[in-house]
Amino acid sequence: MESQYFVRKASGLVRDFGAADLILIASAMVFGLVFTTTQFPWFYGFNPGADLGLSLTIAGIPFVFLMLTYWVIGVVMPRSGSDYVWVGRVFHPSIGFAWSFLYMFAVFTTAYVGSGLIPFAYALSIAVTIWGLLFNNPGLTGLGAFFSSTGGTLMIGIAFTLFFAALAILGTRLIKSLLYVSWAAALVGIAIMWWLLSTSNPGTFATKWNAVMTGYPTYQALGHAAVTAGYTPPIGGMVAVMGALPLASLFLFGGNYGGNVIAGEVKDVRKTVPLALFLSLILGIVYWSISGFLTLNAVGPNWFTSIAWMWDNNAAAYGAQLPFPPSQPLLLSVIAYPNAILLGLIFLTYFVGSVQILFVYFWVPSRYFFAWSFDRLIPTKFADVNKRLHTPHVAIAAMTVLSVLILLLYSFTSWPSTFTLGTFLWGVSYVIPALATVVFPFTKKDLLEQAPEFMRKKIAGVPVVSIIGALAAISFTYLGYIAYTNPLITSPTISGLGIAIAILIGCFVVYFASLAYHKSHGLDIGMAFKELPPV
Repeated sequence: MESQYFVRKASGLVRDFGAADLILIASAMVFGLVFTTTQFPWFYGFNPGADLGLSLTIAGIPFVFLMLTYWVIGVVMPRSGSDYVWVGRVFHPSIGFAWSFLYMFAVFTTAYVGSGLIPFAYALSIAVTIWGLLFNNPGLTGLGAFFSSTGGTLMIGIAFTLFFAALAILGTRLIKSLLYVSWAAALVGIAIMWWLLSTSNPGTFATKWNAVMTGYPTYQALGHAAVTAGYTPPIGGMVAVMGALPLASLFLFGGNYGGNVIAGEVKDVRKTVPLALFLSLILGIVYWSISGFLTLNAVGPNWFTSIAWMWDNNAAAYGAQLPFPPSQPLLLSVIAYPNAILLGLIFLTYFVGSVQILFVYFWVPSRYFFAWSFDRLIPTKFADVNKRLHTPHVAIAAMTVLSVLILLLYSFTSWPSTFTLGTFLWGVSYVIPALATVVFPFTKKDLLEQAPEFMRKKIAGVPVVSIIGALAAISFTYLGYIAYTNPLITSPTISGLGIAIAILIGCFVVYFASLAYHKSHGLDIGMAFKELPPV
């Protein structure tokens, strides 16, 4: 009986999210104000001379194959943790569990903590610091320094994590309200950002920098310090563009993540999923290209690239100049000076307009815990759903504990340097579901009819869906190779590799231990993987 293998005859989750909701969720995972905090110095510092717009356009080609792959996954197996369900049913449940746990862990660590909460604390710190400088208020500058400190960042991270946990448990209505309110603030913030950048030029920016940043090196002195630290003007060209593809790809990660992991709660997946996937990709390329172009033109390409290079490659030299990163909020605050209203709007829109992004990266991974539990791979308690709110509260609590743990590791250990594999693992992880898409038509012929019609057609006897999967697998293998072999992107450490290997081995151990445990109680949970979980 189905009810014997799975925890319940029904998931207990409700399909409350429509097309507009999913587009907002998918887009939030690709672009947003909080990601601009340190993304530009990170990209240009590691890739001097690279054109971001061109790199994004070229990197977008593999993402077309990836989105087509996740289109298939979303419509054929529209369940919570759909890519876990996909890999586990096409290959083997142990592979699905190990792959999805490592993937979830890499994305959560990289996007929620490393690229979300910590840059958010930077943005908050810069906003308060600039206000302190503007109004000559030592109390505000001191508060800004605290927010950028280890203790301040940890406090902000834990506070938001607890807030997100409460919101996720309280249900869909509040989640939707957060999405729409926060996105409205983000759109205002993007408009302000683009307007401020388009009205600035390197000459006026240099003058304002020297007027605002009293007590710190001048605009000219910072550029000179970068040259002294070893920076040389880049040659650029296609060599720089191609070398930047792995980092450009990171600007586009995420659209497939949110849109599919919660597919079990989405209405009309056949129309909603592809719309969200491709709109998030197109909007992401346009948003990042425009924002990067305007930023360089506003502050000076060579100046910004030089200090970004120093920040990325010579931390000691940079730290001797500035105590905070060359972040987007810092640049915008300097441009807006001395307009107190604009400074307030920058702060408000960054704060409110970034919340939905942080929330989505916290909330979505809880569906993996739910899916693993529903298949009885981990304790079934994680599949509990509140009957009134229809939310998996125990799975959300698990994400809360994981969040605090990783925040502590970031704050008090060498975790940021230990787990630089996070971004590499995020990208190369896509090879596994892509390969599952290659073999799917041959091993799951009964489900092939659920795929979009054009993907069921054959070229030289091979289904189009298999060709798409192969192209996605090859593309992300190549991007992963470039990322892993480039020391500016990935610095493999013994401890980092050990963590990744331990996660994989641990998951296989958990799977076979769970299989043995349930068999000893008269239940073969392996039979569950011969069918899809109930809706």
